Amino acid sequence: MVDFILVWLGGAFGATAGALLAASSDAQTVFLAGLIGQYVGFLGVMAILARFKTEAGLGLVIHGSDFFYVAGGLTLQFALALLLAPLADALFENGLPTQTVADSLVDASSIGVQVTLVFLYVVVGPVVEELTYRGVLFKALRRRGKWVAILGTAIVFAVVHYEVGSGWESAAVILPPVFLLGVLLAWLTDRNGRLGPAIFLHSGWNLLAAFVLLLPSELFEQMS
Repeated sequence: MVDFILVWLGGAFGATAGALLAASSDAQTVFLAGLIGQYVGFLGVMAILARFKTEAGLGLVIHGSDFFYVAGGLTLQFALALLLAPLADALFENGLPTQTVADSLVDASSIGVQVTLVFLYVVVGPVVEELTYRGVLFKALRRRGKWVAILGTAIVFAVVHYEVGSGWESAAVILPPVFLLGVLLAWLTDRNGRLGPAIFLHSGWNLLAAFVLLLPSELFEQMS
């Protein structure tokens, strides 16, 4: 658990440093710099900790067949969105509020910024988050039992994806699917003994969200 806390502190420091370095720029650039800084902070602390560890690593092993889990992530995201659609419609008359990364993706000032955000969201993010949650945290909790590790990492994973102050309505719609995603990712990691399947499933989940966000709003108006 100490390792996980150190990794999180590294991410917080990296995000702050990145945002401060870009403080004179527009808000979108500041956010992008902070996000990159957070990922660098996470990975930097993991790399430092790895130099002092003698036991096996975090399981960053990828096989070619893992790519097919992208389809699983796409399907899971779509299925849960359909399942929760009635609840979202009941709680939000004007649509479910998007999260920070989603807002930045939709409001991107240029194609270059959009491409960078999609790359971070679909490729870098899943790798870093899987190393953090199903790597560092799962490894720490696994000593207390399989399901303690699976449920514990899923709870933490869901909580950190909830934006404080967004209200209980957002929590009711956002937290359940993210928790279920976290359970599946942890179960896959435990079952396979490596992070490859979880990384690609996570990437597929984020890919569908990015694709939907980048579609023209006029298309949804025609479909409604």
